[in-house]
Amino acid sequence: MVRNEKKALLYGKREARYHSIRGVDLAFSEILPRWQITVTEDTSVFESGTLSEYDMVILYEEFEERPWTDRETAGLLSYTAGGGGVMVLHNGISVQTRPELAQLLGAVFVSHPPYEKLPVLTFAPSGGGLAGAGHPVMKGITGFLLADEAYQFQFDSFVELEILMEYQYEGGRYPAAWVRGYGMGRVAYCCCGHEVAGFGHPQVRRWISNCVDWLTENRER
Repeated sequence: MVRNEKKALLYGKREARYHSIRGVDLAFSEILPRWQITVTEDTSVFESGTLSEYDMVILYEEFEERPWTDRETAGLLSYTAGGGGVMVLHNGISVQTRPELAQLLGAVFVSHPPYEKLPVLTFAPSGGGLAGAGHPVMKGITGFLLADEAYQFQFDSFVELEILMEYQYEGGRYPAAWVRGYGMGRVAYCCCGHEVAGFGHPQVRRWISNCVDWLTENRER
């Protein structure tokens, strides 16, 4: 039987210290009006064997959460390798507390500079607007300004990935978004998303929409 309605699982915490899923869930409902989005705060769903019901998993996990269990970790890895799509936004990279999930993403969060007010970052396709712009996820994405945390990362030298977008901060250029394949599945990360307001930016919404299409284009339902 073929399902016509696409389904996504969005994981995060409503009572998170810094990055609540409140409002982010509503933003995704607006960006993806034809999708059925299930919000969960319980990582046990990743070991339940029900992930195959979803065309895509979205991670917005808060820092300071406990590391995932072996079964939860294996569940997400199996889902992705089997053809699932995984989108990770901003603090969602905190699943890096499990080395296996850090490798799934291809990088780990290292730090962001201290601030009293969110810095306004300049985002643009990688390679000076040339390299990243040709990827389907970057269709219609040009340069844009967004107040957000200047996340900095350390990349896994054993993982092949494609950096699609960078941001400028105090004269330097830093990776902001990338994609990679994992088995028969796909993974995408973007550092935007510290505040709910960021999900209202037209370019961020365009990136998410493009990313969803790319992550799920080969997904058998």
